[in-house]
This record gives sequence, C-alpha cells and structure tokens, in this order.
Amino acid sequence: MPQNHLASRPVKACTECKQAKLRCDSKEKFPDPCSRCNARHLFCTVDATFKRTPARKRLEAMSKELQELRNQTHRTGDQLVTGSSFTSESRSPASQDDGVDEFELTSFTVSLAGVVVDSSTATEAFMVFAEYMRPRLPVVASLSAQAAYENQPFLFWTIVTIVLCRLPEADNIALFQLLRAPYERLVQETVTDAPLPLYKVQALLLLCNWPLPTDKQWKEPSWLYCGVAIQAARYLSLDRQQTIPSLRVIGVTSGSIRSRINTWLSCFNVSTSLSLHLGLPCPIESELDFAAIHAFLKRQTVPPAFAIEVRIQLVVAKFTALLNHELADGTSSSFLRLFDTELDAIKNEILPDEETKSIVEYAILDAKIHIYTLVITKSPVNSSFRQILLRTARDIALRIVEIGTRAIRTNPENTTLTRREKCQPKDRHRCLGFSTIFLLKFFIRQSSDGPEERQIVANHVAMTQTLCRACTIDPKDEFSRIASVFEALGRENSTEEEKTKLVLNHRMGVSLMFDAVNTAGKIRGKPVEVEEDDGGTVEETTTETVQDHEDMMSQVDGNPEFLKNFWSDPYTSLLQFDPTSLEGDYPNTW
Repeated sequence: MPQNHLASRPVKACTECKQAKLRCDSKEKFPDPCSRCNARHLFCTVDATFKRTPARKRLEAMSKELQELRNQTHRTGDQLVTGSSFTSESRSPASQDDGVDEFELTSFTVSLAGVVVDSSTATEAFMVFAEYMRPRLPVVASLSAQAAYENQPFLFWTIVTIVLCRLPEADNIALFQLLRAPYERLVQETVTDAPLPLYKVQALLLLCNWPLPTDKQWKEPSWLYCGVAIQAARYLSLDRQQTIPSLRVIGVTSGSIRSRINTWLSCFNVSTSLSLHLGLPCPIESELDFAAIHAFLKRQTVPPAFAIEVRIQLVVAKFTALLNHELADGTSSSFLRLFDTELDAIKNEILPDEETKSIVEYAILDAKIHIYTLVITKSPVNSSFRQILLRTARDIALRIVEIGTRAIRTNPENTTLTRREKCQPKDRHRCLGFSTIFLLKFFIRQSSDGPEERQIVANHVAMTQTLCRACTIDPKDEFSRIASVFEALGRENSTEEEKTKLVLNHRMGVSLMFDAVNTAGKIRGKPVEVEEDDGGTVEETTTETVQDHEDMMSQVDGNPEFLKNFWSDPYTSLLQFDPTSLEGDYPNTW
C-alpha cells in the first residue's frame, strides 16, 4: 500500500497532558480547555508536531532560562545606573553622571537652520554655562558638547542660546539676534513633539530658569514651558521613587537614576520659585510629591546649596496655599511664626562655604519678602500686626538689596562681574526688583521717618539702580525697563497720589509688582491695558512723561544734590494702604 494512504493516528491529547503522559479529554471539551488544563489554569493546545521532553532535559532548560532572566535583570539595573546602554537619544550629557566635561567640538563650525556659529564660540558658551549656571540648576551632570550637538540638538542649542544672550560683548549679542528666530522655531517644534525624552525636559528647565529676553514681560513663556516640562517629567515617572525600565510602550528611555532624581528636583525648584514670583499656585504641591522629594534629597545627588534651596521651596509650597486665603490677624501671625521657624532652622545649619551661605540666605529672604508682602496686602489697613510686618519686611528688603548688588556695585564697569551677574537665574533679579519696589512703595515717602532712615532706604534703591545700569545692554532690555520703573515711581509728584485698591489682588504678594509697573506706565503716558480681540482698545493713558533714562542718570552723576531731591519727591500709594494714616496711631514707630 502506498505511504500516503497509510492511516494516520489522530492527535487527541493536548501538549500539557502529552508531556505528563495523562489521559486528555480536549476533543470532548473543545473549544474549552481540557479538564486538567482548566483545573490548573494552563494553556491548552493540540499540536501534532509536539514531542515530549524528558523531565531532566526540561529542568535543565528551565534552569538556563532562569539564569538568562537574572542576567537580563542585572544588565537593566546597570543601564539605569550608568545610562551606558541607551540609544543615541538617551546618551545625553546628563547621563554621564561621573564623567568629565568635554567642551571641544570636532568641527570648525556648527549650524542651526543656516545660522553658522564658530565652534570656539559654542565651546565658550558651554564653559560659561558650566561655571555660572550649572551650579545653580544641576539638571545635567558632566557635559560633552560634541555628543550634545550630534544626539541632543535641543539641549545643545538651548545652552548656547541662553548663554549668548547674557554675554555683554557686542559680537555675542549680534550672534544671538541671528540665532533667536531659528531657536524659537526649534522650541515650538519640541514642545509639541510628544513624548519628550529626558534631555528635552532638562533643556526646558534651563530655558525657564534663564529665559530669553522679551520686549514685554508678559510675553515671557517660562510658565508655559514649565508646565510642559512637569507633565513630560510625570510621563517619565520622574516624580515616583520607583525607577521604571526603558519600555518601548512609553516611547522614550527612562534615563539614569541620578539624572531622573536631579531633573525632578529641578522641576520642583524651578516651578515653585516661578509660581512665587508670578503670584500663581504651586503646580507641585501634593503630599505624595513632597514625600518623593524628601526621599530624593536623602540620595544626595545634588550640590548642598541646591539641596537646601529645594528644602526652602518645600516650605514655600506648603505655606503659600494656606496664606493665600483670608486669615485673621492671629491666624496669620501663627502661620508666619511657624514659617519663620522652619526657614531659620535651615539657615542655622552648618554650610560648607561663604558662597553657599550667601545663596541660602538670599533664597530664605526671597521666600520671606514674598510671604510677608502677601500677608501685608491682606491685613487690615489699621492693623498693628501689619505695622510690625512692614518694619520687618523693610529689613528683609534692605538685606536682599545688599546681597543682590554686593558683587557688582563696587566695580560696575568690570566685564567679568557683569557677565557673572547676568548669568544668575532670573528669579534672583525678580526678587531684587520686587524688594526695591517694596522699599519705594512703603518707605521712601515716610515723612515721619528720620532723615537717616530715609537715606538708608534711598541708598539701597540706588544700589539696585546701579546694578541695572551695569547689566543693561539695550535701552529696551529688561534691566533698562525695570530701571525706568524705579525712576518713574521715584519722580511721581504728590498731586498725582491716588489711594486706590490693587489693580490685581489675586496674584499674592506679587500684586505689588504688577501695580508698580501699571503705575509707572501711567506716569510715562503709556497704555496700561491691552487691545480687545475685535480691534478696539480699552487703553488708559496719561499725558505726563518722565525724562529720558540717559538724561536723568547724567543728572545723578553730575549733581550730588539731584539724587537727594530725586528720592525726596512725594510719591503715590500703589495699594489700599495709606502710610500717613498710621502716623497718628503709631507716632513712636514711624
């Protein structure tokens, strides 16, 4: 009989039962699994090609498979620690946690959308970043300029751009103007290209801390970029203590443990500081987030000064939500005492060097002046508690100005000092401007203050003005604009005094800053409201203007008496606080 006509024995047993040499009822139970597989939750399948494996060989195969799984687990752990096995996108400068900086580029030039930059200029930008900026926001560790240019162009051009716009040399300023348009297009493409890998989150945080200059402050997009960075970081699970593997299902690699921790701590520090200076709620404020941040700080992956700054921002985030409500005097004073106690405990810790002490003290004073001003603006006008707070906040503001201008006021023409000052985080300058406006508002015009006290305050306002003049590159840049606000407020006449409420009263203590800019705009005859969508305007303008910046400062330099008269002119109240109304009630303290 031909071979193909031989009767073939039908397969009745499933593979599991066949391997165990047991009777199988898969044919009767079809399409359900056989009774044995169903009872043991096994995968029941009938395969005519299946051949039973002896128990000894099967045990050896299982042992080999287990060992391979163990080896794979070890390799994954090593990748999370060193970041050495990631794809080219994940091999960012931030992943080289214990490496050495390499700023040299192999090519003579680098380019972005046709704008050519000499490699020596890019190398200098990386060196400035590593010296001045990275210690203040250690979101990336060791840097390789060539690796960043090839594999992480957004991080590379972010570092180059934020440095170039802060260098005072004319050729750097001109190069920044050429780079700005293509770089802003790169930013727009990046923030909409989900999901964002770790190095892009890091670049956005750098851009939030050192934003590009804008012709109007409300055009600055730092708050929007910060939100994108936080949500991208949460997508990467940076806010959780458990490290996730680099899964293809989430579309991006997870990064090394050190990079993940430092990036999330930077997210928290940048967003909380920015919310404080913009008068907005903290975007990271849950107890779960706070617990994770405390756990990350214990890993000691960031410099001591930055770790303490994060701890200060933790205190700010916890108290801001509470103090942003209507509180009675007694309740506010209790909260402030607890707030001061926590910050002073941090201040009294042993710090490694004088520079760290200065950074920590400035951060604590920054938190205090904003929280104090928030309580002042919400306290009753005739409250004795408010009176005490005003005097305390004045001393804080004076100290902020003293620390903030210390480096540059003795030698404002020193280019190195100017470069260093301009490379400070923008929130540091926001704090300095806020403190100066606080002094202008509440203490320059107090007729009951002694001449010496008024002169001390005036001298400190002049210190800030000196710093702004030294850092001004263009008449329309941010330092020049804040200097013009100081001048406008200082030259206001008593006949212009208006006792009005805050134009904005929901932006915490920063409402003082908004009102100051609004008032300065009125004095200079500029519109204070934006155009409506229909093309009509609702602008409010005045006809009075102040002198040109250069003319005014030439009078200050040429006439010592001008400065005294300059700060002695009567001046308006920006808030619903009339200092003169307290003079009769508290003659001994004013």
